[in-house]
Amino acid sequence: MSDNMKKYPVHEDFHALQMSIPFYAPLLPLLQRLTRSAYARRSIPETLTYKRETCIAHDGYPIPIDLYSPKSIEPNAPCILFLHGGAFALPAADHHKKLIIDFALGCSCKVVMADYRLVPRYPYPYGLEDCFSVYQWIEDHARELSIDPGRLAIYGDSAGGALASGVTHLLRDRSQQMPQFQMLIYPVLDARLSTDSMQKYIDTPIWNAKLNAKMWKLYLSGKKDSYASPNEMTSLEGLPETYIEVNEFDCLRDEAIEYANKLKKTGIHVNLVKTEGTVHGFELNYESSYTQMIIGQRIAYMKEQFALR
Repeated sequence: MSDNMKKYPVHEDFHALQMSIPFYAPLLPLLQRLTRSAYARRSIPETLTYKRETCIAHDGYPIPIDLYSPKSIEPNAPCILFLHGGAFALPAADHHKKLIIDFALGCSCKVVMADYRLVPRYPYPYGLEDCFSVYQWIEDHARELSIDPGRLAIYGDSAGGALASGVTHLLRDRSQQMPQFQMLIYPVLDARLSTDSMQKYIDTPIWNAKLNAKMWKLYLSGKKDSYASPNEMTSLEGLPETYIEVNEFDCLRDEAIEYANKLKKTGIHVNLVKTEGTVHGFELNYESSYTQMIIGQRIAYMKEQFALR
């Protein structure tokens, strides 16, 4: 066990997660290629269908979209817009594809994965605007895709959580239809780097405060915008019901709890889940019984919400 794992009482299932992202701009193109390759190699079960689509962004850029659907799905099905994490710098990873498969089959829903543009080539707001465009694309094509637009949800983990939250704020402020709910998994929400957990967890595995500061510097490129940093929003009125999950040993923990409390004070129903003994990106040990329990809780929540319509 590493010194860091001894320092923090991390669940034994995650003791092997010693790596951290080598977050250096010159290395990112290589890491992007490797991550895409691992995602592509992950096979999907015969009970799912897969199709690649294209959404045209506001500036004419063709955004790749991966559409997953159970073969036995009912017409007019619910749909999840899946916004992957990766520090705004990495594409969807192997464990994201596992999640997509489990969500599609576990919730009997379609899952749309947005392959949005990444830093360092495309800093903010490219990624956020791409995700907004994909959400609109789903709504515009709901009939032909046999999707119920009233059961469209947004899921985002880590940096994808920032994008998911940012999209809901854009939808509200641009007078667009809101998703049924948003699910924010250990989300990035605050560029100010001022919470207690951000000061404390400077050496945790996978992700830590030092890496987080590098991420924001690369992503924002000197800009300051509350759509990128949703915890800085002056109003949370009109946002959808929200599921927020935080990890015990994660520099992002407290900003997500703060956001959850702000939503609650606004009168928005929030399901806040505090996982125990976990580090950022703990799903990298996907087969862990604890990981599977947490994923099961996410699926149960989504199934319940979709059935309410």
